[in-house]
Amino acid sequence: MNRIVRSMVLAAVLLLLIAFPRAARAIDWQPISPDDLALKDNPKQPGSDAMILYREVVVDASKASTDGESEEDYVRIKVFTQAGVSEGHVSIEFVKESEDIPYITGRTIRPDGSIVKFDGQVLESTIEKFSGLKVLAKTFTLPDVQPGSIIEYVYQKQMKQHYVSTWRMWEVSQPIYTREAHFRYIPYTGYGSNLRPMCSTYLLPPDVAPKLQVDGSYTMAAHDILGVVEEPLMPPERTIQARVSFYYQLPDAPLATDSSDHYWNAYAKKWNSSLEHFIDKKNALNNELSKVVSPSDPPETKLRKIYADVLKIRNVYMEDYKTEKEHKDENLKDNNNVEDVLNRGYAYGSQVNYLFIGLARAAGFDSTEVRIAQRDRDVFLPQRNEVGELTATVVWVHAGSQEYYVDPAARYFPFGMLPWYETEVGGIKVGKDGATMVRSPDPTPSDATIERKAELELAPDGSLSGTLQVDFTGQRAALIREEKRKEDETGRTKDLEDDIRSWLPAGSEFTVAKIANWDDIEQPIHTEGSVKIPSYAASASQRMLMPLEIFQMTQTREFASEKRSNIVYFHYPYEEKDDIKVHLPAGYHAESLPPDRNVDLKAVSCEITGDAQGDALEIKRHLVVRGLVFPKDDYKTLRTFFGVVKNNDNAQMVLRNATSAQKN
Repeated sequence: MNRIVRSMVLAAVLLLLIAFPRAARAIDWQPISPDDLALKDNPKQPGSDAMILYREVVVDASKASTDGESEEDYVRIKVFTQAGVSEGHVSIEFVKESEDIPYITGRTIRPDGSIVKFDGQVLESTIEKFSGLKVLAKTFTLPDVQPGSIIEYVYQKQMKQHYVSTWRMWEVSQPIYTREAHFRYIPYTGYGSNLRPMCSTYLLPPDVAPKLQVDGSYTMAAHDILGVVEEPLMPPERTIQARVSFYYQLPDAPLATDSSDHYWNAYAKKWNSSLEHFIDKKNALNNELSKVVSPSDPPETKLRKIYADVLKIRNVYMEDYKTEKEHKDENLKDNNNVEDVLNRGYAYGSQVNYLFIGLARAAGFDSTEVRIAQRDRDVFLPQRNEVGELTATVVWVHAGSQEYYVDPAARYFPFGMLPWYETEVGGIKVGKDGATMVRSPDPTPSDATIERKAELELAPDGSLSGTLQVDFTGQRAALIREEKRKEDETGRTKDLEDDIRSWLPAGSEFTVAKIANWDDIEQPIHTEGSVKIPSYAASASQRMLMPLEIFQMTQTREFASEKRSNIVYFHYPYEEKDDIKVHLPAGYHAESLPPDRNVDLKAVSCEITGDAQGDALEIKRHLVVRGLVFPKDDYKTLRTFFGVVKNNDNAQMVLRNATSAQKN
């Protein structure tokens, strides 16, 4: 598990009005071309809301030992439409503990060529916070931005003295089209300059590449780079973003130019050595194991007991953000081995997994770590020889005739289930002889299920009321537990009420009466409550018309647009199972029900049935998404599928009041 990315928690945004310094030096703005000022659209991507005319990024790590590494960005954007005006609202993220933004300046060139300098306020907001670090953003709005304007701004990021990024990236692709961009990187040359600066590229155009200059810097120019279009169900941005990465390696580290076998074997042996050193405390492991398992336990039972035992360890990387002072006051010591972890009761990230490996080996099982790239943020391409892609660790274990992949450091996922972002990804299984290429298990729809059961009464006025039970299983339950782990019972209850209410028609009410199994990760999160849906059935003479399905489809929002730029990327396969019983008012019966519908495209399917049972109706619905990634050309088919499913959900049942009809 990626201990940093997964530990990020969305914090309440706190805006602070600050006195912000103007530019520390005069800016040499580029000349404004009359042709650019007159430009009405992007000739190479017609219909654009805006485009980057020019961008320049200069990263200077050479003065890290005296001033700290710095980055200066210059951006010029042409605004075409009212939607493009939003480009004038700028947000720059930075990590408070290691860097700052000493200056920002900008200006707006109106369509008539007149210039308005930025002289507004800069706001500072907390975006995310996680153990030991705080991610902030400086935001500002350029003045008088309108269609036809050109906007430009310059800012600098300055790291603290002696700070240098071990991994620096040129993000060549931006959210909008880039006509021209220039980049320069000046490597670190101070103390420890025997470190080798390395460079790797991803998805660059064939004619674009960084060039090493005689002074040791790297430069690159790029033109006509398509923007990364943000859409629902899009792949992780980094996987479709053209970029260049710079990083440093020790002289004895394998080179990216080595053969992949040599490169990964060298790293795997190094990782294996670290693992073996950390778990080399047999007495401590055997003592712990004797408290947890019985010799007569079957293999999987032993592993499940070890898994549950390891989950009791406090994972520091999943806790709230702590200031530097709070860290110092708590005085948590570094763990050098599994004995330290067991004695102190806490661990840092992958140390939880190392403890599991140590206990599994002590129980007689073959187990080791697997380094992977989380697919919510990256893709592992072994032939690229880029070790920085492997940012996460999971555990492989062989017991009896079975292989298992687990990640106890992820904490909220049941035994045998990896977080979705660690499934179906390539990685390196670590061993004393080197690397073995493996692939983590594929997720299945049954790993992520929502089951809803409703027992409802239909009133003569067309309203519905009754009880609703919801079970969240597998991935869905784990993600809810992870997201809401810092909420108290009141907060969890409110969040679940809001989530479930969002499935119901507008104006509906849902009140939670019970939440069960919250702390038992092996069980579904079970929620019970009361529901009220006003005006669900419409009266017409002696009849009422009522849609089959009370739960509103969320997928139609994801497929609302007719156009598509990216592939369709579901995080995980999933199922929705509904069983709705509706008791009719006295005298009413079902006059007609829509025919059963089953739309099955193999990768996606949905079946809905309606059945009359005396004075009651039972509606069952089963939606399954089996695929993960669909080509862009399949978007229309998927959009049509979910449109048909919605129409089937909305098919009308006709209910007749026989008593009233007899009187008439």
